Amino acid sequence: MSMTRILRKKNYSMICLLSGFVLFSFIACDKPSISFGTTFINNNNTNIIVVDTFTTALSTVRLDSFPTNSTGVMLIGSYNDPYFGTITSKAVLQFGVPSIPVLTTQSVFDSISLIMRINKTFYGDTTIPQRYYVSQLDTPLRLPLPPLPQAFFNNKVVGFNTNPLGFTDVTIKPTALITKSIYSKDSVQIELPDTLGKDLMHLMYTKSEIVTNLTAFLNYFKGLYIYSDTVAGKGVIFGFNDSAIIRLVYHDPGAVFTYHNVYFQINNRAYQFNQVNTDRSATPLTALNSAPRPNPNVWTEVPSSQTNHNAYLQSGTGLQIKIRFPTISTLSQFSDYLGIYKAELILKPVSGSYNPLLPLPPQLILSQTNENNQLGSVLTYGGTVQYGNLVTDYITGQNTGYVYDVTSFIKQQVGLPASSLNGLMLSIPSPSNYTTMNRVVIGDQTNKVFNASLKVYYVSLPH
Repeated sequence: MSMTRILRKKNYSMICLLSGFVLFSFIACDKPSISFGTTFINNNNTNIIVVDTFTTALSTVRLDSFPTNSTGVMLIGSYNDPYFGTITSKAVLQFGVPSIPVLTTQSVFDSISLIMRINKTFYGDTTIPQRYYVSQLDTPLRLPLPPLPQAFFNNKVVGFNTNPLGFTDVTIKPTALITKSIYSKDSVQIELPDTLGKDLMHLMYTKSEIVTNLTAFLNYFKGLYIYSDTVAGKGVIFGFNDSAIIRLVYHDPGAVFTYHNVYFQINNRAYQFNQVNTDRSATPLTALNSAPRPNPNVWTEVPSSQTNHNAYLQSGTGLQIKIRFPTISTLSQFSDYLGIYKAELILKPVSGSYNPLLPLPPQLILSQTNENNQLGSVLTYGGTVQYGNLVTDYITGQNTGYVYDVTSFIKQQVGLPASSLNGLMLSIPSPSNYTTMNRVVIGDQTNKVFNASLKVYYVSLPH
């Protein structure tokens, strides 16, 4: 073999080696999780190009009202959120008739109390003692008549007796088994008036219709309104199971007392709801108060430019994030563009906006939406709903984020005009949307690190 052919072979080998090294370096730096396949790449004249400079326009969408009944959770308390304002939640519920015990003239009343079991969720400073009040409703609860929705909403106003039936002070330790004492464990107990208990015992002794007929009982004992003491918004909102009970204790005399319990349980969970109020006056979200609303069927929407260049999500107070891609239509005008291979949306919450006391939602979903902010189908991948695969980094925050495959949606958007108001709505999936106060703050593209970014992989035909 001639020296010339040997040199050419060595040069060709070196070129292949260098080419492979460059390609490996490119992939290692960008790390796109792509299986190239053969959809577009059927010869050696196509490339995959990655573009992450398309605009992601963010806005905060507010629902004026939303149903909070039948959630299985009572949210009670008030806390001040540096991003979302002062949030207050009160629980409303009603009780049914008990199983009537066998009482005698010798039966002696001991106590009556409301018992609520915590569900371990909380938002705010759990070291602050809480005072919980319980008052009786003025009128029985009634679901709205058709054609109105058969639901109770967060902004429903209920009348109640401002003179409480009782209250208690307690420091709840949500991560411990013991809440108040060795006897209460994971429950909060509020003593109710003895007069109420003695009246109920007399009614049970006489087997009055008031305690044997549900309608009669609800006219007598209309329901309870449970709320906390609020001091300048300082405090915490705790979640309680909607398995609250009223327990009446009595005993029969004798050589040894025999104690008995009578339980009044929640009558209908569809009649238990949370009254949620927010005061956003000291936050950038005040822009929501003056934002115009095109018509009653379109929820209020404010762009991130008016809310300190952030968008805010907290389904428990009616806030969602809308994401649009107004420049994606320019992709089809690229001279080398053949088609989209993959599109990925990366959401990085603002550093410092979350912590173990104000955690990020473990799951977020994306739904298609339009100019009226109506929700469409939820984005899936491989037939499965996407929840973002949250990674949390409490140290630097730079590795915290949610990631979604938005390929199908972006392919639809490429053919639409730049003026299209179609987008994606980010929200917390049911049932956590209205049973928690989990929230997220995401910066717009003025924030170079903690923002929403779209990464598009498209198939390119080199010139």
